[in-house]
Amino acid sequence: MEKHSSENLDKEPNIENLKKKVGFGIKFWLEFQDNQRENILGSGWANLLESIYVTNNIEPKSLTQAAKECGYSYKYAWNILNKIKKRTGKSPVETKKGGIGGGGWVRLNEWGLYLMKTYKNLLVELQEVEKKLEKTFKID
Repeated sequence: MEKHSSENLDKEPNIENLKKKVGFGIKFWLEFQDNQRENILGSGWANLLESIYVTNNIEPKSLTQAAKECGYSYKYAWNILNKIKKRTGKSPVETKKGGIGGGGWVRLNEWGLYLMKTYKNLLVELQEVEKKLEKTFKID
């Protein structure tokens, strides 16, 4: 975001320069359409599922590690997974508790993999729509 000095606040901005900076963005999320429509996956939550899914080796990773990769605390990441479970009735992950020194892991189950892939596929489609709109839509 552009910072304005106190000098710039005293002057009236040039409207033509402002117009050049106007654009658009598209946000979306997956909804679970049961009795009520509840959001179950947006960009941040999808990133967490992808972080859980992507590992550098055959072994699953810890939720702590996946959360850190997303800039989340362990507790926040765990709350995300619990909200998805509460809203859909099915957890998106399988877990194994660690011992005193840690060693637990988390990995996507079939439901979590479905949600992540569905989100990513829709994201690719919407990025194409966004590119098309940028070429054809002019804001006056």
